[in-house]
Amino acid sequence: MTVGRLMESDFEETTIERLKRLDYTYLHGQELFQRGERERVQEVALKGRLESFLCDTYPMIPENEIRSLANLFILNEGVGWEERNFVFHQKCVKGLEYIYEDKGEEKVQHVYPIDWTTPENNDFLVVNQLSIEGRMSRRPDIIVYINGLPIILFELKNPNKENATVYDAYTQIRNYTHDISQLFEYNAFTVVSDGIETKHGMPSAPYDFFASWKTIDGINVDNNVVNTMRTLIQGLFEKERLLTYIRNFIVYMDKGDSKVKIGAKYHQFFGVNFAVEETIRATRPNGDNKIGVMYHTTGSGKSISMLFYSAILSTHKDLDNPTVVVQVDRNDLDEQLHDTFSEGRSLIGHIHHAKKADQLRDILRGEGGQIVFSTIEKFRLKEGEAKHPVLSERRNIIVISDEAHRTQSGFDGGYAAQLRFALPNASFVGFTGTPVKLLGNNTEEIFGHVIHRYDMAQAVQDKAVLPLYYESRMIPLDYDGADIDEEFTDLVNEVGLDDEESRSYKLKWAALEKVVGTPKRLQRLSKGILDHFNKAADPFQKGMIVCMSRQVAVRLYDELKKHDNCPEVEIIMTGDVSKDPDSWREINPGSKYAHIKTKEEQEEVKGRLKKTDDPLKLVIVVSMWLTGFDVPNLSFLYVDKPMKGHNLIQAIARVNRVFPGKEGGLIVDFIGIATSLKEATNQYTGDNATNDMDIDVDQAIGVFNNKLEEVRKYFGDIEHRDDWRSLSKVSRDDLIADLVNDQLNGDPEAFVEDCVKLEKAYKLVKHIDKVIPNSDEVTLYQMVRIQVRKYLSAQNNDFKSNQTVEERLNSLIDQHLESKEPVDIYKVAGIEKPDISILDEEFLKDMQEKEDHEDLRLKLLKKLLEDHIQVNFKRNSPKEKQMRELLEKTLKDYHNRIIQAADVVRMMADMKNEVDDEADFRKDLGLSDEEVEFYKAITSLKMEAFDNKFLADLIHKVVKELKKNLSQDWTSEHRKNIYAKVNMAVKKVLMNEGIKGQQLIFITKAIMEEAKEQYKDWPQNA
Repeated sequence: MTVGRLMESDFEETTIERLKRLDYTYLHGQELFQRGERERVQEVALKGRLESFLCDTYPMIPENEIRSLANLFILNEGVGWEERNFVFHQKCVKGLEYIYEDKGEEKVQHVYPIDWTTPENNDFLVVNQLSIEGRMSRRPDIIVYINGLPIILFELKNPNKENATVYDAYTQIRNYTHDISQLFEYNAFTVVSDGIETKHGMPSAPYDFFASWKTIDGINVDNNVVNTMRTLIQGLFEKERLLTYIRNFIVYMDKGDSKVKIGAKYHQFFGVNFAVEETIRATRPNGDNKIGVMYHTTGSGKSISMLFYSAILSTHKDLDNPTVVVQVDRNDLDEQLHDTFSEGRSLIGHIHHAKKADQLRDILRGEGGQIVFSTIEKFRLKEGEAKHPVLSERRNIIVISDEAHRTQSGFDGGYAAQLRFALPNASFVGFTGTPVKLLGNNTEEIFGHVIHRYDMAQAVQDKAVLPLYYESRMIPLDYDGADIDEEFTDLVNEVGLDDEESRSYKLKWAALEKVVGTPKRLQRLSKGILDHFNKAADPFQKGMIVCMSRQVAVRLYDELKKHDNCPEVEIIMTGDVSKDPDSWREINPGSKYAHIKTKEEQEEVKGRLKKTDDPLKLVIVVSMWLTGFDVPNLSFLYVDKPMKGHNLIQAIARVNRVFPGKEGGLIVDFIGIATSLKEATNQYTGDNATNDMDIDVDQAIGVFNNKLEEVRKYFGDIEHRDDWRSLSKVSRDDLIADLVNDQLNGDPEAFVEDCVKLEKAYKLVKHIDKVIPNSDEVTLYQMVRIQVRKYLSAQNNDFKSNQTVEERLNSLIDQHLESKEPVDIYKVAGIEKPDISILDEEFLKDMQEKEDHEDLRLKLLKKLLEDHIQVNFKRNSPKEKQMRELLEKTLKDYHNRIIQAADVVRMMADMKNEVDDEADFRKDLGLSDEEVEFYKAITSLKMEAFDNKFLADLIHKVVKELKKNLSQDWTSEHRKNIYAKVNMAVKKVLMNEGIKGQQLIFITKAIMEEAKEQYKDWPQNA
């Protein structure tokens, strides 16, 4: 056995040993067969262990009922493993009512598959190298079983093998979800590690959302890059802690047509648990009602933490059915947080949204057990009231204040005082993304001490949020011939946001607004924003512009629209019917919206901004959307409004969200906020900060330079590194071929990985003057990387390309690859020479050497590809439609200048390859054009895997029998008898082939749906 294999095995064994030290039992996968605990390789649950646990835990249930009870947890309804996983998790953590008969009497017992309150009553088992048969045969590294249920999966990579990365382990798990999907029906979360990096996350989540566990006790954070597995296992896998995590810190967010599974990160888990402990202390008869302050930096999942916290409180035995009041001071924050709680209803249940003061009073007079949302101003007095009447004197009322700083200090009769008159024995907790020092208003005196701190510097280090970079593009002012820059700067610095109601503030603000909003300045501002955005943004990124006032926002919009290179842009701002011009409520030319938008229209714009492929690229705001607004692909914040303190921090945090391929958020300053920004960020990292946070764009340039040096090491000295474009086509082709060959003879996987990192860093700074001279060099490395990756993908099935948006970003041929000189378009696109029988070589050569008539050549290329599609696919078949629509979209994107000609050729070649692959696939399975769609309909159900030969034979029989029973208008309402006959014919074939139970129901339905689609016009389409 090789040393490498020993080392990989050592890591697995060491991990098992760590779990054994926490009193987990260990068995090798083979031993389960030897002990008779497993009969079939398709089985993943250990039924005997679950039955044994249920028998011991619920002795009142007759023994002959236990098998049936166990099956309720093992067999879960749902199409696809993700849906079944949700169903299982709900039964697992909430239990179910089991009805059984005892001595002739019907009884009911609430049962759980896990004893959540007494960890030692459960069976914790670690199994390694368990062979599982599904669509493919696979053998995961480590599975943690609780009472026979495979709850957690570990996938490990050799710590001593340089190109065995944690990302490879993640990719392996993603592939397992297809190959052995039955394992993930019970999965709580997964762990991936290469010994250096160890991360936990949901198997359905993008890699960017996997996270490190950096603390054992929740207080001392371990940022060391070694022994990360020790921290994870000691910090999370102690039995009681693990059960707490599974039960209380996993939520399925309802996104309408899907559910997104989210698990807490370490700062959320410990912060919320500490807050729950403080809540129990503060609400006791002798408690001080001050729970404390949770400071988790903006963007690190504060809303989800509040959701976990509220869910735990609502069922906590020591709180006796409490009322939780979630109180905010802004309607837009209220909606954002309310949406989070609504989406998490599977964890938290029903919530009340008190939209009127009387409604709030009625709810709070109730007996408890409710979660109520309200803005603090709903505690206002009615006419004739000197102070707010007492609504409840219960001590188990918890008021959660979310970023409600400015309204919390009104104890001289303000809303905060009225809230305390209404609920005299309530306890208060503050959740904030802003450092307590920035809040003022005696925050700690109101809420209590800081319970848990998670600052921006630590969040950036953990990649919970992205770093922020600052770039100054301040517009020099020359007004009526006088240089007023110095006065302007002083005015910006004097305008503070702490006392917005003062006369002095309003006068200064009005004076500054006039200077900022001059036509001459807004012309320069519009050009500056568009020049920056069009150079810096990739096709997936969006930007936000912050203006001083609504009037300035509208004037800037008008200036932007005068430029030919202005992408789609919209304004989001409040309306005032007594002051708004009529024109602000009229639909704008080229848009479907007016400047003053309804709430529904605002939500639509927000949704469009989140969609990476939507043409809406920029939004202009004044104060709306500067808090509680989460668009992960928002990358650029253009600031033309003076802001300070927590208002500034809240605003800039709009661009710090994690998004695949995004290196950081960029703040572009046109008005001079540098001093305020430095002061605010110093406060952000001042309290026991993990490190200083330098947000100057020079740091981003430094990151780029470091990544560039890393890639240069793979090549040494290269002739024509910077001037390769000047070479002849043959010399250029030879240069790239030599460079590709060098990497294939070295460490190609590591080279590709470092190139991807370089390209991510380059995207953030490619528009900077200092970086532009390196653009051709980066382009050269990108072309080499594309070809190396292509070779690896073809040669090594274990080398998987990144499936996230990040890879799609890096595979786009960006603007820096364009050249007016002749370039080998195949090399640029990273493709093999297309088959000359379909894409004529002379035609392509002509296309790559000339710039004129480009559109005509693409039309000819489209015609060739359409002919190829028609040869291989039946007219109007699903695949033919799909390929035809993709072809049309590609050309439409080209004509809209979303992609370049090189992209079109690459995409068309990809389509041609896909057509050929599909034809080969049908040929291998022996399926006709129509039969292959039935094959896809069945396999898309992700049920128990079938052998391909069995499935192909089954489909032959089904389609043959199905067609025998079809007749004209068989899908019409008046011919239900024919439809029923066809349905029965399908079912008979399936039953004869041994398909039964739930599989029979789902497969029959899938076949009938496909039959309706294909044969709705029978016999015309026969």
